[in-house]
Amino acid sequence: MNEPITVLLIDDQAIIAEAVQQMLASEPDISFHYCNNPLQTLKVVQTCRPTVILQDLVMPQIEGLLLVRLLRSSDAPTHQIPLIVLSSKEDPVIKAQAFEYGANDYLVKLPDRVELLARIRYHSRAYTNLLKREEAEALLRQENEEQALYIEQVNKITDAAFAVEQNQFEAKQLDEVVDRQDELGQLARVFTQMVKTVKVREAELERLKDSLARFFPEEYLQFLRKDSVIDVQLGDFVSKTMAVMFSDIRSFTTISENMSPRENFDFINAYLKRVSPEIRNHYGIIVKFLGDGMMAVFPDGADDAIAAGIAKHQRVWEYNQQRLARGDRPIRIGIGIHVGHMMLGMVGESNRIQGDAFSDNVNLTSRLEGLTKVYGSALLITGQTLEQLSNPEAYDVRFLANTIVKGRTEPISVYEILNAEVEAMRTLKLRTLPQFQQGIAYYQDRALTEAKTCFEQVLSIHPDDRMAQLYCDRVDALLSQGIPEDWQNVGSFESF
Repeated sequence: MNEPITVLLIDDQAIIAEAVQQMLASEPDISFHYCNNPLQTLKVVQTCRPTVILQDLVMPQIEGLLLVRLLRSSDAPTHQIPLIVLSSKEDPVIKAQAFEYGANDYLVKLPDRVELLARIRYHSRAYTNLLKREEAEALLRQENEEQALYIEQVNKITDAAFAVEQNQFEAKQLDEVVDRQDELGQLARVFTQMVKTVKVREAELERLKDSLARFFPEEYLQFLRKDSVIDVQLGDFVSKTMAVMFSDIRSFTTISENMSPRENFDFINAYLKRVSPEIRNHYGIIVKFLGDGMMAVFPDGADDAIAAGIAKHQRVWEYNQQRLARGDRPIRIGIGIHVGHMMLGMVGESNRIQGDAFSDNVNLTSRLEGLTKVYGSALLITGQTLEQLSNPEAYDVRFLANTIVKGRTEPISVYEILNAEVEAMRTLKLRTLPQFQQGIAYYQDRALTEAKTCFEQVLSIHPDDRMAQLYCDRVDALLSQGIPEDWQNVGSFESF
């Protein structure tokens, strides 16, 4: 579920407010507020607490750029709230001044609805994430202060015990206890030993906490809404719509055949330490490692998952430069991403539990990742994932096929994100995209001869386009065997 978004429009023209409100009315996660008097802005802000402010530059009550400066002053409650300036024209000088005074964005009104929504969601998400980070930092500071106070108190007890051990206490503190040769003197020495033992145990617990965090990461606790790992119980789960990602290394068996067991482990860990941080960097949770692959979920949806997938391919490309420099063969990975409802929680038995995710959508994503080998793609997504993107135009997307994966009876639409490809491959696929799309159109219309001509044109430019070759092979088979009466241009997982 998307984070709630609160939009505040500051504009003296009611007609503009009505137009903007209509643009946002169909978005259930966006609430709209309007202020027609800029002098009342701070009062309205205190009431509605916006996550994005839209501000007109021409108003009779106050000069627009001056209002920008006021909203951006360090002591104003609007200091960090994203500010999108609305202007009646594209004026580079005014735009530069607006940015200089602290505006986050600049739009000529009335903007296109899709663009306005995309910018509102982008800035609101950034602001919401900023507040979350500040809240987390505040909690961390509080925890550090509490820990420091605790350590200070422990040190005072340690000092007291040490003073007893060294016979340095004032008479009013313990009088003659230390000098006594009875049980009280022995108690003072036992107390000293007890303090030392407590400190040793604290150090052990701290090491245990650090070690445990590697097996049960903090993001799991946050997602399950638990304060501590000791609160986690078998069967705890959260059910929601999320993006799920599967990835693995291509031809890992072939690569590992010439490695010793130690080299295999070193290789896998060298790979994982480079790509795993990108999951966390994009607000994802690594559910589990699967040998040379991994499964991850992204509670906030498709945008984070695809950004993480592209970043993982970038890290692999950088890793390959190092491998090539020392004479090792480069590696390739395949990633599948799907969005759907699933359950993430704790499974196992009373003496051994671990996190896992369950849903037929999880199984579908695993099959989708397997299709990357068949289709020769770096990153595959489903049509449902594409629909969930806030700004799909930001990516180079190529439709591949309607296919039925193992375990499903209904076909899914499969797309590849070309931004994840190495530059040479991406360039060739973009160059041949018109012919490829035309070939699919012919194929779906049963114009098989024309479809094959288009795919052969693709292969003449890009001989390694496995998808174009698969279509050529399928067309040849259909031309040879005839088109079945119930044919619906749908492929299967095993044979496309």
